[in-house]
Amino acid sequence: MPAIFKFSLPIAITVFALFSCKNDPKTDAAQAAPKQDTIRVAPVAREGGATFMVTEGTVNWSGSNTVSKSGHQGTINVEAGELMVNQGQLLFGKVTLDMNSISVTDIKDPGERRDLESHLKDSDFFETNKFPKAEFSFTEVLPSTMPNFNWVLSGNLTMKGKSVPVNIPVKVTIEGDILRAESPTFPINRTQWGVNFQSGILGTARDKMIDDTVPLSLKILAKKK
Repeated sequence: MPAIFKFSLPIAITVFALFSCKNDPKTDAAQAAPKQDTIRVAPVAREGGATFMVTEGTVNWSGSNTVSKSGHQGTINVEAGELMVNQGQLLFGKVTLDMNSISVTDIKDPGERRDLESHLKDSDFFETNKFPKAEFSFTEVLPSTMPNFNWVLSGNLTMKGKSVPVNIPVKVTIEGDILRAESPTFPINRTQWGVNFQSGILGTARDKMIDDTVPLSLKILAKKK
């Protein structure tokens, strides 16, 4: 088993600026609503909408050693989800992740890859025997004029029994009975869910520290029920 779990992936500066306030516990504005742009949309009633069931999806993760910036990347499978749509607009919903599906995609050696995946599932990280599922539930969908996403899903991400407010930028397209949502990379702070292995908050030696910030991206496909 590797002595140090390493992460890496560059994060777009614009995304960090937009989302780190709510996703970072160290900021005074951690619980504040995300800053809005000038786009306006007409209110859409929640009653009378259609349910779209998530049929497939993937979360991509990565992270880095604080000093060397070397690291690993991988995926987590989206297990299920329900999204409410009315008048062509996504209104609210939830997405469930299968934490036991967490995988490492950048290690070619099967044994080394299996060891790291096992480490991610144990108590140092996500403790999947006790917390096999994670869930993102959102109640607000906020408009955006950014070029790589048109909405921000504002809700709570629950992992290891802890629910933390998170904003997820997404580009949503709805064509007939098919809904697709894809996010650019966005950051979360793993320590908010008690994933503290080799974190700076534990006094870990600098050359062994894993960045607390973990870049994620999400892609899902849903079909009208």
